[in-house]
Amino acid sequence: MIAEQLQQNKTGLRERNKQDKLHRIKSAARELFIEKGFDQATVRQISTRAGVAFGTVFRYASNKRDLLFLIYNDELDELSDTAFLNIDPSLSFLDQLISIFRKFYQFFAERPELARDVLREMNFYEEGSQANRFKDGIRRIEIQMEDFVGENRAQNRISTDADKRIIALLLFGVYRTEVRRWLSRSELDVDKGMERLRPYLEVVIAGLGPGKNAL
Repeated sequence: MIAEQLQQNKTGLRERNKQDKLHRIKSAARELFIEKGFDQATVRQISTRAGVAFGTVFRYASNKRDLLFLIYNDELDELSDTAFLNIDPSLSFLDQLISIFRKFYQFFAERPELARDVLREMNFYEEGSQANRFKDGIRRIEIQMEDFVGENRAQNRISTDADKRIIALLLFGVYRTEVRRWLSRSELDVDKGMERLRPYLEVVIAGLGPGKNAL
């Protein structure tokens, strides 16, 4: 019994140490990416500031790009959950979409330097535990958007019989394109970002009204 308790204590201590190192690595990476920029910051600088051995960093991330995703993964998971919660049911389908995407814009506006790096590096995926988890997070948002579309169709806010997954990916694609344009600006105004996003979503929702030879 005593030996078992000692083993449990050791296991608990190892886990606490592991979580402490993870926290320090994430904090150091976040600080250095903001201070120096993603391209200029190095893994060695991050390990030094975190107070861990150089090799320890690679227990949590495969490379520097993976470290960038490591910072964002937990926050992205939390954001995707809150973005689809407490949506005002009295709003139109369009305004509900705006309320969802506004939360993402607000999140990116808090640390625009990191947001720009994340969106840029998404185009150059390498295999890595954190990069794969980040991609899983994006897929999770797409599924949440698909569920959101299905719920609104059930409530007759939209009537198309098109595949809800296609609709969800189209709406999410419009957002991803426009948020990149918004992040390229020197000053990030969330309200103006919403004003620019709205007409694109309106076109998708209204449809193109295909004429005789459109299809």
